[in-house]
Amino acid sequence: MESSKVTIIGCGLIGGSIALALRRRRPGWSIACMDLPDRLPAIREAAVADTIGTPDDLAACVRESSLVILATPVDAIRDWIARLKPVVRTGTIVTDVGSTKQQIMETAQALLPPGVHFIGGHPMAGSEHSGVEASDPLLFSDKVWLLCPYPDTPPDALLQLMDLAEDLLAFPITLDPEEHDRLMVMISHLPQLVSVALMHAAQEEDAGHAMLAKLAGRGFLDMTRLAASGYGVWKGILETNKEAIEESLHRFENSLSLLRRSFASGSLEWIWEETARHRRKLATESAARPRKPDLRSTIDRCDKQLLAALGRRMQAVSRMGRLKANQSLPVLDPDREKRMMHQREEWGKSLDLPPGLIEELFEVILRHSTQLQKQ
Repeated sequence: MESSKVTIIGCGLIGGSIALALRRRRPGWSIACMDLPDRLPAIREAAVADTIGTPDDLAACVRESSLVILATPVDAIRDWIARLKPVVRTGTIVTDVGSTKQQIMETAQALLPPGVHFIGGHPMAGSEHSGVEASDPLLFSDKVWLLCPYPDTPPDALLQLMDLAEDLLAFPITLDPEEHDRLMVMISHLPQLVSVALMHAAQEEDAGHAMLAKLAGRGFLDMTRLAASGYGVWKGILETNKEAIEESLHRFENSLSLLRRSFASGSLEWIWEETARHRRKLATESAARPRKPDLRSTIDRCDKQLLAALGRRMQAVSRMGRLKANQSLPVLDPDREKRMMHQREEWGKSLDLPPGLIEELFEVILRHSTQLQKQ
C-alpha cells in the first residue's frame, strides 16, 4: 500500500493522531476523515485530512479505500461494522482502535462479506484529553500497537497493518482477542475505575474543608489523572468486557481488604515490600543502570517532548496565519515579537538557560513561523 486511500471513521484524539501521523509518514496516501456534522469544523481547522465528511458520505469514501480504520468509541464500532457491510469492497483491510476486542471481532466475522479482512487493533496510547484538537503525531511513538487477527487472516493483510503501526513509530504485537480483553482489564480498565474511586473518595473527604485544589501534589494528580476521562469514552468498554471487569474489581476489593487487615495488625511491611519489588521490575527507569545510558534516555525523551511541542506550536502558527489572511492583517507584528522575545528570555532565566540559547532558538522559530504564515 505505497500509495492508497485510508478512511478514518471517528476523528477524535486517536483518529486525528493517526491521520496527522500518516500525513507525515506516508505522504503519498490520501486521507479521509469522517465524523458527525458538528465536529467537522474542528477537523477542518486541525488540517489532519485531505477529505472530510459525515456518515452520509460513507459509501463514497469507503469504496475507494484500501484501509478503513474505525476510531469511534467502542460502543459505536459494531454499529459501524454493520454500516460498512454493503459498501466495503473486496480486499479492503478494516481495523479498529477499541480497548476491547472479542465482541467486536465476533460482530465483524458475522457481518463483513468474504474477502474483506478485519483485524482487531488497539494502540496502547492515549490521553485524558479528547478531540481532534488534542491530536499528536507522536502519540504512538514507542508504544505497543496490539493486533488481533483471526486464525485465517491472510498473512499479507496482517503484515500491512504491522507495517502501518511501525510507520506510526509503534511496536506491533499480535494477541488472541480473548487474551487481549483479560489483559486490558488489569492494565487499563481497572486503573481507570480505581482512579475514579480515588477521586470520588477525595471529593467526599474534601467536602468539609475545600482544600484539595490547593494542596493536591504530584502523587495525587498522577493517581487521578485518568479520572478526567469522559464517561462517553469508557461506556462501551465497560459494557463489552463486563464479566472480566467484575472479576477484577472483586480481586481488587480483596487486595484492599488485605491491606486494611495488615495495616490494623501492624503487619503491612511484607505486602508493601513484595509489591514494591514487583513494581520496580516493571519500570526500567527505576532499575539500576549505567549513568550514560540513563542520561541518554532522558535526553531522548526531552527531545521528543520538544519536537511534539514545536509541532503543536507550528500548527497554531498556521491557523493564526489563516486568520490573519481572512482579516487582511499583516503577517509581521514587530511590537508583538519584541514583547514575546523579552518574555521568553525571562522564562529562560528562570530555568537557568543561557540567554544566547533563547535568542538564537526563537530567532529560528520566528523565521520559520513567518515563512509558514506567508504561504
